Amino acid sequence: MRHRPIGRVEDYTLPFLISAGFALFSGLLIVAAYWGWLGVALVSTGLDRAIARLKR
Repeated sequence: MRHRPIGRVEDYTLPFLISAGFALFSGLLIVAAYWGWLGVALVSTGLDRAIARLKR
């Protein structure tokens, strides 16, 4: 069996890094959006309870 030399291959490193970076950035945006919603809910609940205790 005779092997042919492998020619030049495409370098897909940069497109991979760009795609991986975009996916990571999008994932972090989703996590930040959920954390922001949860943070607002927790702070508003805490303030509501604190104000209710101060009124007593």
